[in-house]
Amino acid sequence: MRRVLLSFLLGIALVVPAALSLSPAAPQPARCGDALAWSLPGACQHADDPPPGVDPTVPVSTAELRTRDGGTAGAYDAAEDLGVPASAQAAAASPAVTCEGDGTTGYRTQAMYVVEAGKTNRYAALLPSFRLWAAGVDDVVNRSAALTGGVRRVRYVTEPDGAACVAKVLNVTVPAGSMASFNATVSAVQALGYTDPARKYLMWTDATVLCGIASMYPDATDGQGNPNNGRYAQYARIDSGCWGFGDGATQHSVEAHELLHTFGGVMSTAPHGTRAGHCWDESDTMCYADGGGFAMKQVCPAEREYLYDCNNDDYFSTYPDPGSWLDTHWNAADSRFLIGGGDGSGGGAPGTPTVLGATIAVNNPAVPGLATQASIAPTLPTGRTVTSVTWKSARADCVFSTPTELQTSVTCNASTATPTTVTATVVDSTGASKAVTSPLTFATGTARPVTVAFPAGTSTGVCTGAAFPLTARVVDTASGQPVKGLAVALTKQTAAMTAPATAGSPLTTVEGTAILSQTATVATTYRAKTAAGTVYAAGGTAQLVATPARCTTALTASADDAAIYYGDPVTVTGRLTATAGSSEASAAGVALAVRLTTGAGKVLPLGTAKTGADGRFSVVVKPTESGTISVALTATTAYDGATATAGTIAVSTPATLISGVVDKSDVGYGQSVSVTGRLQRDAGGTVTSLAGKPVTVYVTPSGGAAVRVGAGTTNAEGRFTAAVPLKVSGVLSVTFAGVAGQPAATATVGSVTAGTWTTAVTATASASTVAPGGAVTLSGSATRTYGGSTGPAPTLRLTVRFKATGSSTSTVVAAATTSATGAWTLRVLPKASGTWTVSVSEVVGYANTEATPLTINVG
Repeated sequence: MRRVLLSFLLGIALVVPAALSLSPAAPQPARCGDALAWSLPGACQHADDPPPGVDPTVPVSTAELRTRDGGTAGAYDAAEDLGVPASAQAAAASPAVTCEGDGTTGYRTQAMYVVEAGKTNRYAALLPSFRLWAAGVDDVVNRSAALTGGVRRVRYVTEPDGAACVAKVLNVTVPAGSMASFNATVSAVQALGYTDPARKYLMWTDATVLCGIASMYPDATDGQGNPNNGRYAQYARIDSGCWGFGDGATQHSVEAHELLHTFGGVMSTAPHGTRAGHCWDESDTMCYADGGGFAMKQVCPAEREYLYDCNNDDYFSTYPDPGSWLDTHWNAADSRFLIGGGDGSGGGAPGTPTVLGATIAVNNPAVPGLATQASIAPTLPTGRTVTSVTWKSARADCVFSTPTELQTSVTCNASTATPTTVTATVVDSTGASKAVTSPLTFATGTARPVTVAFPAGTSTGVCTGAAFPLTARVVDTASGQPVKGLAVALTKQTAAMTAPATAGSPLTTVEGTAILSQTATVATTYRAKTAAGTVYAAGGTAQLVATPARCTTALTASADDAAIYYGDPVTVTGRLTATAGSSEASAAGVALAVRLTTGAGKVLPLGTAKTGADGRFSVVVKPTESGTISVALTATTAYDGATATAGTIAVSTPATLISGVVDKSDVGYGQSVSVTGRLQRDAGGTVTSLAGKPVTVYVTPSGGAAVRVGAGTTNAEGRFTAAVPLKVSGVLSVTFAGVAGQPAATATVGSVTAGTWTTAVTATASASTVAPGGAVTLSGSATRTYGGSTGPAPTLRLTVRFKATGSSTSTVVAAATTSATGAWTLRVLPKASGTWTVSVSEVVGYANTEATPLTINVG
């Protein structure tokens, strides 16, 4: 849709007579951008095109102006379309506005009709319209606030109208020539004393120079001290050609647009701000192609044209997303010129969240290597709940204690103090997500002392030649917290060594432990220390003597089931513990044999388990016979042998389910039928598919033995298909031959018939007379008929007989086979005159028939 194109003045520093000087002085604005030009001293002005079809230089009659309704009904309809209900009466055009206090005190908008001396004064004729248009601006503000659950009203200078209030509209006459420019108009009204910083002056200027223009300070500083919030008087001018729009067309209220500028919108630094004080995310009262360097994008519905701030994220929201740009910069909805403004106080509602939002808090600065707290606080629209939280850091070495919770701690390596970021993403019950990011900084200074120790103490027993985890722990001495990502230098020395040798320099984990796998066959002294860095002082040397011995062991085991079907999984778990002298030793990485002993004493291997770092193990086995499951450790130089019983298991054989259907039960001999079916395993009512199994198709003739006629293989769902050329009549069945643990099964599909074809043969000769020794070509075709359907008879063997003239007997002299189309041909060498007959004779599945005899004379 085409937009109302408006002008406004940025950062106005007004020129006033000495006797009416403003105090304090107006601030200087930022440098004018490419889309702006210098106008008043210290101010920027943006020149725009008029609305489509509107020439602001053409006077508009009083009668036409009286037909314009302003923004009231348009704002009502827009809010209704966007899901903000209101009473039907709210759509009616009414000049009433909110009464507050005495109608004068406080920060207010002063409506004014301004006309040059010597021009026709239309104040009396248009006063009802001015009041109606002022109420329309109020409706635009209030409906826009309702989109985010809040209440805002324009605090006008008012006067009573019966039981209601209406905007008080002043009748102001300025000297001739005061409408030539915005600067001239402002100077003229200031000369009349309209300079109160507690006023926004909304001027209906009876002129034909421009459309709309207003003053705004380009200062996005958050808080009630923003210069757009009553530090200086501000002005909005609308010339007569643009009065009263906002209803009946696709045009918003020009008055609402200009007044919002004086409230401080739109800042060029806003997420969708232009360099000329508007926005580019349509549809929106303040958005249009203003030449401010951004292409327009249709982001919100067209109904938002009548209201403020598409998606409520640039300049007006009663509940901005916490932590967002609008939450931390100037928000026009916080203006104290609005009832309910002043950061939501003063008779209005602060609003409710309409979109998922969140704020993040990280305890900065952190100490490298130590945990610091982080949390995310979601703001949820009514009826929604949090479904997931995910934490991550831009640094890969940073880890979170509870990465899926609202509160967590984050710990990064001690080796670097490089700043990074942490990001939390929250997802709600509608699937909406919100990601918020916070910097994570680190404090450095005086090197912090650390304590290095071996948790095992100063001595420990280990299993001879077996791997054991050499574990050192580093804690921050002052806080007692574990230190992550600090290198621990480990050395080892035996009695035969003259100096210690390096064992490695592992980094500490988030628990502060540095772990290195070692083996020892003789007593070995291990030492651990840390080097000084920019964050931590050197850690004193800790010492541990490891004395190897053959370890005594203890083994436990249990199975999670006692009755299964053949080949079903059983999980066997347990723990191996080892003791060297009086010390518990590592039993990690030890292989254990899992076996089944049947009632007959037969021992069957089931698998091998391997212990983890704590000696625990878990293995899935699939027993095929009943018996006792046990776990055994074979004795070695490192460990004594041990055995544990996991329990007895009863193994049952599952049933086999097979089914099948055939697509046709009566076909001509050799025609294909399709047999489909399914093969399944029934383990006590738990039915699963048997995949990759062969299924055979049989036909059993009456009084005869079964004949194999086809086969198929089951797919992942246990289904099979077999295309069978049927040459036997009888009962068709499908059979699974069975495998170990899965018995055979057969299902009868039904009776099938391979019927006899009715045949017909044609024959012709290439000549009826041939010279002695000459050749004749015989040719023709064969067809077959069954069940009312006739077609070519392919690969059918035909018999050729010859009977000499005067003879009473015929002799088989040749044979021919039909092609796929039923055609046949044969070259013969007649030696005597006589007849040639081509026939179907004694062919299985085909009825006998013969072609009309052919007479061929030789001579």
